[in-house]
Amino acid sequence: MSKLSIEFCGVQFKNPVVAASAEPTLNAHNMKKCIEAGAAGVIAKTMTDSPAMRELTTRSKWRFLNERHEVCRGRVPRAFSLFGRSGLALETPEEFLPEIRQTVKYAQEHKAVVIGSIGSTTTEGWVNLAKKIEDAGVPLIECNFGCPHPHMMPGVRTGMEVGQDFDYACEVTQAVCRAVLVPVMIKVTPQVTSLIEFTGRLLDAGAKAVTLTNRFIGFVPDIETGKPLIWGKAGVGGPWVKPITLRWIHDIRQAYKNREIFIAGTNGAYDWRDIIMFMMSGAHIVEMCSAVMVYGYEWLGKQVSLLEKWMDEKGYGSVSDFLGVASDAALPYSEMPSEKAHVNQEACTNCGRCLNACFYQAMQPGANSTWVKEDNCVGCGGCFSVCPEKGAIEIHRARK
Repeated sequence: MSKLSIEFCGVQFKNPVVAASAEPTLNAHNMKKCIEAGAAGVIAKTMTDSPAMRELTTRSKWRFLNERHEVCRGRVPRAFSLFGRSGLALETPEEFLPEIRQTVKYAQEHKAVVIGSIGSTTTEGWVNLAKKIEDAGVPLIECNFGCPHPHMMPGVRTGMEVGQDFDYACEVTQAVCRAVLVPVMIKVTPQVTSLIEFTGRLLDAGAKAVTLTNRFIGFVPDIETGKPLIWGKAGVGGPWVKPITLRWIHDIRQAYKNREIFIAGTNGAYDWRDIIMFMMSGAHIVEMCSAVMVYGYEWLGKQVSLLEKWMDEKGYGSVSDFLGVASDAALPYSEMPSEKAHVNQEACTNCGRCLNACFYQAMQPGANSTWVKEDNCVGCGGCFSVCPEKGAIEIHRARK
């Protein structure tokens, strides 16, 4: 039996799957549903002292978009986009803290973890919220420096408005870390000049972990009406963004391998395959949201089971066995090997698709099959990608 548990910032998680701070963790009722389904942890909806961010949640709008960025209307494709606008926790801190305490107690009974999330508009407010949520019993606090919605609300300086101001973000981080005893993790926006630099400064300020990353800001017109979906700009994320998120996880892992840092991955994890990809890129835990919003709470537990099944099949004794393995195996451009395409003429059906995909004049037409002019081939793999016949085209290291 594979070992799914993992340590994150000194806190033990029974598996790496965590429900992200969003509508599925809006209140105690929802968080309990996530825990019942099998999530090792929940990150509560962000508690805030901003009336504007609480009020925005009463006007939440969500759309699941297909590959043409149209509303799905039923079938949601694998690589859908989550396009939506929401705010932070509906309740005031005084009203929300009992929800946190109730969930912490429930989580302890189920060997799960509750992570508190906070968002304020002043340094003093961040500190006050951190102290209050620590007193409610959470073992970890996530500061939400990534929420995209304040960007669309002039005068509300929280979320990504903090995360895009490195100096102020580090001031808040340092103040919060000094005010509480529990580890602090920072959820960042991807819409900055350098997450590598920012992460280093956050670590210097006292943060123990980063959550990579929150959503982007998007805009989608409806070509039938000439109006924007859900009235204007909104946060955009979902499974399609996974390669971008994984790039940042990989970069941060490599940049700070000589420092103690923990990474929570989010924005793009759809199923158990993605959980593996996130972990192989360097994420210790994986926060899930968009697929849960489509398929329900049970989706969390299903992915945990399928992850365990895959590990048993592959012979992995622990999730730590494949943590960061792909990141550590990555090569810089200068060290990547030279490759060439090879056509198996017996398998080739001479469909001609590879000819259209080759821009180096390497793929050549033949009477019964295509063939490769090796002097021209750079091993780009375009032909391999479009070939419909398994084994007809292969990519090999070039002969020296």
